Amino acid sequence: MIRFIDQLISPLICILSVSHLGLITDVIRVKDGLTPRMVKNPYGLRNNDPADWVSVYDVDKSDGDQYFCADCGNKFVAVQPSDPKKQWFFRHEVLSDCEGSRETAIHRMAKQILVEERKIMLPYLVMKPEPEVYREYKYHEEIRLYRLGERKLFHFDTVQDEVWENGRIPDIVALFGDRKLFIEIVVTHDIDEEKLSWIRERNISTLRVSLGGLPYTSTKSDVKRCLMTGWLDGINILQWVHHARKQDHQQQANEFYIRQVMEKGLGPKAIANQEPPSRPKPRILRQGTLFP
Repeated sequence: MIRFIDQLISPLICILSVSHLGLITDVIRVKDGLTPRMVKNPYGLRNNDPADWVSVYDVDKSDGDQYFCADCGNKFVAVQPSDPKKQWFFRHEVLSDCEGSRETAIHRMAKQILVEERKIMLPYLVMKPEPEVYREYKYHEEIRLYRLGERKLFHFDTVQDEVWENGRIPDIVALFGDRKLFIEIVVTHDIDEEKLSWIRERNISTLRVSLGGLPYTSTKSDVKRCLMTGWLDGINILQWVHHARKQDHQQQANEFYIRQVMEKGLGPKAIANQEPPSRPKPRILRQGTLFP
């Protein structure tokens, strides 16, 4: 009985003593040098240069460079296990409560690239007809939807981050002449409804860039490629969450849908002989016409 009680109490004493010393109870995490609140982070700053993001997979320990945390500024150590099943990562040289994570690093890296490059791929906007059009002409899967703009790499006059905009700070504010575009970088947490409402009330075109699917081993060059092409492993990562010119083109979107329905003979019988709406004139897209 005494032996049984001792078997129960001994592990508890060990756990309590470790906790009392402020250490980590998870043996694996102690070995890795992580605190309970930290997540493995493969990105650091070479020689504490805020523009020189480095993946731990590109680190050569013999090169003499030093690596730092972009969040707290403290020195990093590259952990590169020989076991191929284990992930490589940076840890703080001195145990820290810093909560800098891979997600935060990707977010900062993407913003920095946009500020440096002053360009990003802009997608076209797919516009559905208004509900009353669907009610009268029905939904037909084979009917194409109207596209506003075209997919193209767009160059801006200025691109800034951390800009105060009427009570909020968008991730990126891009300007071309007197036109303004917000860019939101999404890694794990999407844009909340409160911020979406704020964007719509001010009627400012806003682009969402979804980088949550980046592989763990991605480098800064991979992030840049995503921003410049709008693709990640064949998946589109760009989406207009609000387009200030959408309403101006809604009638064109309605007519584009109706015309196709009529041409294919899918329209209501009562207006079967009615002439379809005339084709809208081709739009000549010039630099600066994709957003207001």
